Amino acid sequence: MIERKATEWMLLPLKRYAEFSGRSPRAEYWWFILFSILISIPAGIIDAIMGAQLAGSLLSLGLFLPSLAVSVRRLHDLDRTGWWILAPLAVLLPTIAGAALFGGMGAIGGLLGSKGAAGAGVGGAMLVIGLGLLVGGVLSLVLLVWYCMRGTQGPNSYGPDPLGPPENPTLYY
Repeated sequence: MIERKATEWMLLPLKRYAEFSGRSPRAEYWWFILFSILISIPAGIIDAIMGAQLAGSLLSLGLFLPSLAVSVRRLHDLDRTGWWILAPLAVLLPTIAGAALFGGMGAIGGLLGSKGAAGAGVGGAMLVIGLGLLVGGVLSLVLLVWYCMRGTQGPNSYGPDPLGPPENPTLYY
């Protein structure tokens, strides 16, 4: 098992900010999440004092790529493809399209004088939005559970176990 200080785990994703290959253990992922939250608090205070969303926006922009990379590597540690990270977002486009379709049909029906069609269109749009939020929420919970699980022991298709012994230990005399 690799012994590191909490600060090392927090900063490791910043050092590997654009590395989407390999694996990241739970400690690296969750310490980075804590680091992101802790650094967001002063940014929010600075934004409140300045009356603008500048510090928080710059912080979000700076942490976006490292967050994405460590999330993908965390999924790799579970021997899952990093594309799973897009699963909740994949629900978004059909939800918007379906809501627009039902809302548009209701609007056209309302323009043609049918008050029932306008109500049905709004109801259909709300139903599609509700279902989209439900499915997206379930997929987000699945990702959360996966992020909490221990990674695959031993090597997997994405690389060696980050918590295991090194494959080629160097002996120093």
